[in-house]
Amino acid sequence: MRSYALTLGRTRPSLPLLLETLVTAVDPGPGGLAGMTPEQRNIYLACTESRSVTEIATTVQLPIGVVRVLISDLAQQGKVEIHRTVGSGPQADTELLERILHGLHAIAG
Repeated sequence: MRSYALTLGRTRPSLPLLLETLVTAVDPGPGGLAGMTPEQRNIYLACTESRSVTEIATTVQLPIGVVRVLISDLAQQGKVEIHRTVGSGPQADTELLERILHGLHAIAG
């Protein structure tokens, strides 16, 4: 399926999502996964444990832009939680580098 069809023509997420932003699935509520598209369902299932946007895109094998838009939709529906990215300062730099390293290890297999 083409990217513009998956995102309904949107090219940007409605929420700020960096490549290293962590996302975690939350209880989908009474409707469960029924109201989700197959792509949203795959993204939801991919982040049952906290994962970065990049890791999720790799797992579901969709372009990063599409994944960012769909994650944003899921967050607005209350299906996933978007974790605040690391701030600034020396400790933040170390935490960011650790998350990048973790992401690279996950991508490498």
